[in-house]
Amino acid sequence: MSLYTFFGCLLLAYGPILSIFFLYIAPNAQYVLLMVSSAFFCLIALLLSSVIWYFATSAQTMHFVSITYSVAIQELCRWGFYLLLNRAEAGLNTVSANPKSSFNQSVFAFVSGFGYALMSSLVGYISLLVESIGPGVMMCPSCPQATLYFISAITTSLFSLMHIFWMVISFEGFSEAPQMKGWFKIGWVIVSHYGASFAVSGGSTHARSVI
Repeated sequence: MSLYTFFGCLLLAYGPILSIFFLYIAPNAQYVLLMVSSAFFCLIALLLSSVIWYFATSAQTMHFVSITYSVAIQELCRWGFYLLLNRAEAGLNTVSANPKSSFNQSVFAFVSGFGYALMSSLVGYISLLVESIGPGVMMCPSCPQATLYFISAITTSLFSLMHIFWMVISFEGFSEAPQMKGWFKIGWVIVSHYGASFAVSGGSTHARSVI
């Protein structure tokens, strides 16, 4: 392809989350540290999924199985990060710009979701983005009129935004878990995550890597 394709797909895939980072997260050191911590938990989830995939040789071509345990591990790590953040919330509130604000938990959830989104999008799409510089072109099997680079860029961008929304909603659900509405929010996050992942699984292997 060409550099035009590379930069076009780069801005399409990472433009929204990079805008959020530079305009909102980067000016605040506390948010940057929280983002890195969340991204580390996401990386752990992706690493565990990769280890399982590597050793489960008989199920490597069974994408239904791979998606099932990959999403489950990500949601467990999301819950684990909530537990960690819940223990540190008092300290985070103390050093925040508005220590007594009732919106601090939502802000922390948003920034944590951004960390999840950034790490999953980097791991899932960066290798395919580099391939777009090469002389060849790969068309998307499920959409032959468009290149795989373009479709995967759109998928990466949408999944990045959804990870932020899922984190905010799940944090609210975890904090309200003793009540029915809390369990409903947690269930909605899990079901929608599986739904989006299985919808993407109809595409190529590269598209499935953003799950």
